[in-house]
Amino acid sequence: MKTIIVCTDFSREAENAIHYAASMAKQNQYNIVLFNLQSISIHALNAQASADFFYEQTLKNQKKLTDKANAIGTLYTIKTEYYLASGNFIEELNKCIESVNCNFIVMGMTEKTLEQRLLGNTVTKAIHRIKKPILIIPGHIEYTGIRKILFAYDTHKSITWSAMNDIYYFINEFDSEIEVFNVSERLEDFEEVIHDIDLNSGYDLDDIKYSFKMIQSIEIIKAIEEEVKLTSSDLLTMVPYRYNLVESLFHRSKTAIMAYKNKVPLLSIPLNID
Repeated sequence: MKTIIVCTDFSREAENAIHYAASMAKQNQYNIVLFNLQSISIHALNAQASADFFYEQTLKNQKKLTDKANAIGTLYTIKTEYYLASGNFIEELNKCIESVNCNFIVMGMTEKTLEQRLLGNTVTKAIHRIKKPILIIPGHIEYTGIRKILFAYDTHKSITWSAMNDIYYFINEFDSEIEVFNVSERLEDFEEVIHDIDLNSGYDLDDIKYSFKMIQSIEIIKAIEEEVKLTSSDLLTMVPYRYNLVESLFHRSKTAIMAYKNKVPLLSIPLNID
């Protein structure tokens, strides 16, 4: 049985992501694990709260997660468990991934605040540090199936075989049609897309409904947004590139930008390059 982790902090966006994931799980017979990282308020830490206080908080969080897991399991008739953690978000999420051997992760995306513009949030951190596909759900989206996938493909970044396997997994799992969409500032890049062996070698493309589209534009993010609308895509897929320290001073992750701006769910596929 396949398992997906749904991260929740019980916010409105997280609740929506849970129901999106549960609808998907019911259709595809997945198990769900609700992941929650409990946090203690700064006021309690400053007041040097007792061990009993922290224990009581843990019991409350366990009760909340238990009730939520039971409610979702009953409503959608799926196996739903929970994983309560405390500490560093990325470290604890990785422990959960190892523990339950999940196939992918679902997270809700909140509206971008000034603080997030400066520091990022848990979603953008997970995109670049978690080595599992992450499905990011905007707060207003309900699950109605994944019939059309738009894969925003960047010829300048290396795509590993593991990344392509993850993409083909989603195509086959949801019997989806996919459009490979490339936006480039240079006409010369189009030849790279057409002759990109890594994109299709080793796969039987006769079993997949796919198409290619390439346009020239300097406004890459805007072009992707417009293509999502034009194709009525149910899912946007991107592979985030890991910039080194120097590169990060001059470049912003397009995947992270689209996670904030996107109007449809975004599937972030890890490169898995150590």
